Amino acid sequence: MTTFASRSGLSEAARITFIAALVLFIVTIVVGILNGIDVWQPDHDTLMSHVHAGTLGWITLGVSGIAFLMFSRGREVSGAEAAKARTLAWAMVGAVTLYVGAFFLGELLFDDRIQRPIAGALLFIVVVWFFTWLLGANKEYSDKSPARLGFVLSWISLIIGAIFGVILGLFISNGDVPGLSDVTAARVADAHPPAMLIGYLLLAAFATIEWLLHGEKDWTRVASIQMWLLFVSGIVINIAFVAGKDEELAGPANLLMIIAVIILLWRSRAEMKPAGWQGTGAGAFPRIAALALVGALALLTILISWLISDSIDFDALTESQEGLILSFDHSMFIGVMTNVLFGVLAVHVVTVRTALANRILLWGVNIGFVGFAVGLITSTQVLKQIFTPIMGVALLYGTAVYLMELRSQKAASS
Repeated sequence: MTTFASRSGLSEAARITFIAALVLFIVTIVVGILNGIDVWQPDHDTLMSHVHAGTLGWITLGVSGIAFLMFSRGREVSGAEAAKARTLAWAMVGAVTLYVGAFFLGELLFDDRIQRPIAGALLFIVVVWFFTWLLGANKEYSDKSPARLGFVLSWISLIIGAIFGVILGLFISNGDVPGLSDVTAARVADAHPPAMLIGYLLLAAFATIEWLLHGEKDWTRVASIQMWLLFVSGIVINIAFVAGKDEELAGPANLLMIIAVIILLWRSRAEMKPAGWQGTGAGAFPRIAALALVGALALLTILISWLISDSIDFDALTESQEGLILSFDHSMFIGVMTNVLFGVLAVHVVTVRTALANRILLWGVNIGFVGFAVGLITSTQVLKQIFTPIMGVALLYGTAVYLMELRSQKAASS
């Protein structure tokens, strides 16, 4: 049996964040199933809590857990650092949970929803705190790692996206942002989703896939270039939306992403061969995530082509346009990030129960996701109704198994 404790000096901090991530993911899954099969049409506030329980609760807390594991592997971790990491983990859990709750409450607490930017500001402070730990831990290594580089760059992008998120919350709450014109505030608010999806999530996914497929030691100049290309593309996207130059700059940013994906696939060509897909499933997760990256980038390229040709109005989306955008979002959230996160869990928690859960997750989630995405793109309601529960039930089962295993390991170590 393989456990967190047998692999990392910051296993307890990682376990804390992963347990919280799995708990919040259950909220996302349940709302998603009920909405996808048209049993329940959630209101806007519930939908936003569903989205943020996924992007921040499941993904960002999970990414935090990965960072604790990655940045403690292969070095001595003092008791003082481990204690500080546990405090940081709890702070991250508390801040994310508070932020998700702020969305769920909607107007129940304050009519202007001012709790959102307040909770967002608190989360921003914790994110910056985490970044300072990340930099300090990275300095402990004498060798270079493209995976660690990607993580540091992704966290910078997360900080930028968090700033945009706070501004978005203020803009929604007050209708303006002190010190910014209405036009600038609106543009910065619009920059929040692409900053998180492209600047942060794409880099975090690349870094984790790099780690799972190549480990920490596979440093080459081209491996670092792929990370810098993604980081620059995210910065360009941010500038494009803030400056109102999305039609001019989105294309070059997309080209940088395409080049980075090609580099990753070329460097991973041996790992992507059929022999690499054999085994318990731990190795299959990052490979499926890499393929999902290609699909997500294809959808993003279509979206950017609409943007460049001025054939899309985000205030008046057609059903097919909205379906493609939602499909791209879920490609990143489920196809890429969920496979990546369960891939890390599959490597670090190996039991009989997780081996079965891995197979169910690999088949149920990914078949369900593909059918769900096709339903979104083609606006075929019956496909969404069929494949949403397949994906959702597989996710619930896998989430429950890993949650039980992590909790049992916590109890055994206490």
